[in-house]
Amino acid sequence: MEVRRSIVRSKCSLIIIIIIIIRFRWLFYIEGVLTIVVAIIAVFVLPDFPQYSYRFLSPEEMRLAKLRMQEDVGIGDGDESERKGSHFHGLFEALTDWRVYWLAVALASLVVSLSFNAFFPTLTETLGYSPTVTLLLCAPPWVFATLVSIAVSR
Repeated sequence: MEVRRSIVRSKCSLIIIIIIIIRFRWLFYIEGVLTIVVAIIAVFVLPDFPQYSYRFLSPEEMRLAKLRMQEDVGIGDGDESERKGSHFHGLFEALTDWRVYWLAVALASLVVSLSFNAFFPTLTETLGYSPTVTLLLCAPPWVFATLVSIAVSR
């Protein structure tokens, strides 16, 4: 009798897991459809080039945008564009540029801070608190950060 109950329980839990998976699939379908709809709308709303932006840019702003695009094309000046050599020169410039290292430090700091953000409730839960108390213990830093953001933005 006990074996039969355990088999029924395992089959019921399997059915519940399948239902949960099906519900999550619908969640992903809905998110995917919304993403596709936003992308299709963006194709028609976002301008490609300044010359097609006559609806919201003045002629002076269009000229300025065209000028900036010409300056930022990425084509080198004179000798740089004519040089047909290896890419080691570009690598050397990247390795000797101090901004590259600051960017690496900034990205590493961002990854560390975001990982702390994701695992802080889990770390707090290992102290033996219930899930509700754990989330309440994690809330004060976020409330403080919100208040600081509001104060700084004014």
